[in-house]
Amino acid sequence: MQKLLFTIIALLSSLTAFAIEEPTDGVPTLTSATTIAVEKAPTAITVEKENAPAPVPEASASGSITAPTEAATKEIPVKLTTTLYSDEELAARRSIDGEQPVMPANIIIGPSKVTLFGYAQTGYTYKHTNGQTTNAFDITRLILMANAELTKELSFFVMFDAAAAKLHEYYAQYAFSSALKVRVGQFKQPYTLENIYPPTILSNIGFDNSVLYMTGIATDPAVGNHVARDAGIMLTGDLLPKNGRPLLNYQIGIFNGTGMSVKENNNQKSVIGMLNYMPTSSLLFSGSFALGTSQAENAKFIGEDGAPMIKQGENYHRQRYALGVEWKGKPLYLRSEYMWGKDAKADMQGAYVDLEYHLIPKKLDLVADYDYLKKIKNDETNTLTLGLQYWLYKQCRIASQFVHTNPKLGKISNAWVTQFQIAF
Repeated sequence: MQKLLFTIIALLSSLTAFAIEEPTDGVPTLTSATTIAVEKAPTAITVEKENAPAPVPEASASGSITAPTEAATKEIPVKLTTTLYSDEELAARRSIDGEQPVMPANIIIGPSKVTLFGYAQTGYTYKHTNGQTTNAFDITRLILMANAELTKELSFFVMFDAAAAKLHEYYAQYAFSSALKVRVGQFKQPYTLENIYPPTILSNIGFDNSVLYMTGIATDPAVGNHVARDAGIMLTGDLLPKNGRPLLNYQIGIFNGTGMSVKENNNQKSVIGMLNYMPTSSLLFSGSFALGTSQAENAKFIGEDGAPMIKQGENYHRQRYALGVEWKGKPLYLRSEYMWGKDAKADMQGAYVDLEYHLIPKKLDLVADYDYLKKIKNDETNTLTLGLQYWLYKQCRIASQFVHTNPKLGKISNAWVTQFQIAF
């Protein structure tokens, strides 16, 4: 095994130069996904058994001596490629399918393939609240991902956030068919559209406050900051194919209910699911829910004047529901969701409307977003976002937005947020 690892490292290190052919005009114009090999020919790796003492000849029952056999060897072809997706293909992708590569590195080892991809988001925030001003640069996310296709049916996915030094996702998936896939591990909970959409395609730089709180991404003290991920098992698939595409997509899973990288603590489970109806390639209607009994990570007030409250370590019933719609038009894009639910007996609700107007198709967008969150009675927050985003190359962009936040129980704040994004 050690010899195999050294062989692979030496192979990858030897790939020091390669060329990508371009059209004669010097500008690659791709209308379909193109895979470009970055080496002249596949390289073979010889796999051998680990070094061991020479076997001693054995005597058979008849008294004859059997000569030892040589270690078995097998050559496996290895090839390094990249895949270039056109702007049309990227725009046509379904956001409900989550994280997908833009220009990945593919390591093909025999019949298996490992796809490496990711993205980075850095930013600057200038904020004024109650007479005080703050400004800061930050590394928001540095996401590295690998998807290993062991066979056509069996795959394994890993996501690591290098900025936070946290392992976000790791799961195995087996596809019986396009209508039935089984996923086991730690991954996004299928509640609300904005939650399962990749941050690289969300027009608002930060998630809407209503989505952050209702999904458990952050800001809910009882849930903690677990970016709406949890360990569990999920069934997903596409149903009712028509004209080459499905009309329905479903996701239904059972989760610990404890959050990302936290072990089960109350022997209770959460059931979380989503159903999406897609009458056309541009229109999607969504419904989702999250039901379960969770253990409060921190104390949380759920009534007026701080009473009653959910105590730290207390088990409480958590209910969430959501209805949403997405429309991919030209030149207008719209996504909106309404969320409601309960923590114990405390009612809460939230909603947002997200708009993009394509001023220059594939280049410049005007972005507007309105968000409303009501945690408990008299605790309401309205947020308005307005800005621009400029696409440098595929899913690489610069976005700059003005964010006005007006909480009923807190201080009004105004912020100017700018983000630089690289995706590959």
